[in-house]
Amino acid sequence: MRKLIMTFSMALIVLFSVFSLPSAEEYDADLWPEREITVICPWAVGGVADIVNRSLSPYLQEELGVPVLATNELGAGGNVALTNYIMGDSDPYELILGGEGGFAISPNIEGSDAIAFSYDDFEPVINFYSAIMVLTADSSLGISNLEDIKEYAASHRLTVAVNGVTGAEGFLVRALFDELGLDYVLVNYNGANLALAAAARGETSLAVSHQSQALASVESGVLTPVLVFDGKRSDNPPFQDVPCLGELGYDTYYPNTCELLVRKGTDEGIVKKLQDAYLAAFERPEMKELYDTLLIEMDPMPGHEYDKHIENVREIVRGTLE
Repeated sequence: MRKLIMTFSMALIVLFSVFSLPSAEEYDADLWPEREITVICPWAVGGVADIVNRSLSPYLQEELGVPVLATNELGAGGNVALTNYIMGDSDPYELILGGEGGFAISPNIEGSDAIAFSYDDFEPVINFYSAIMVLTADSSLGISNLEDIKEYAASHRLTVAVNGVTGAEGFLVRALFDELGLDYVLVNYNGANLALAAAARGETSLAVSHQSQALASVESGVLTPVLVFDGKRSDNPPFQDVPCLGELGYDTYYPNTCELLVRKGTDEGIVKKLQDAYLAAFERPEMKELYDTLLIEMDPMPGHEYDKHIENVREIVRGTLE
């Protein structure tokens, strides 16, 4: 398989304060938290991660006794926010979300020397969810399966709308289409909803997204579901009859995750308080209903399990690059 070539640019803005906060390990875990907490989502407003983050905030406030604010910082598929976070002061009152893109994909591609952070700079706290991506096509093209894609690509250049060319969506497409030897280009959007809208308008041939994000367009007939990036078929209508990669003989897939992170060195007591608070929030009936609506799995794997997940995706990425 030919080597994947990805190029991307990141505008990294680092703000230095005259007044330094204590380092993460200097905060008293018994007293924490004493003021508001901010949770940064490095992806678009209205996306699955953003919705879950904002929905959890009021329940976290009840559990921890202080306001928990959800915010967003976009750029380079999440890499800008992760860079700014790790370059700033070590503060356990600022948390951030991350996933496979920044920790397993971006570090293994051309241009990775521009990344100023690594997975080892962070302490994984708890996973918000695991989700399966789907590939959809502009319904006017008559593409409904992988064979149709091959036939279409024989006379057309495929354009695929993705939320970040160095994220999970972009890599899943690259791995499959490179193996098939297809001519394609990834078109980057700041959010899967924008990517889906582009495919629905006919600006791109295909789009990759979470199932829930594509649901309305699929049910209305604007987009056609083509492929599920998993080893088994989806349990969710209208994707139940859509072929999955595993049954087609391909093994380059993994669940998309959203891990809550703090700086490495943060007091274990603070990490435990966060884990307990989120586990309690996950038990709320409203959150379980939300997860069902978003067609995602509640999968609160702790740090050591998330370490294994990131390493597994790294191996998949490296194996694809060989």
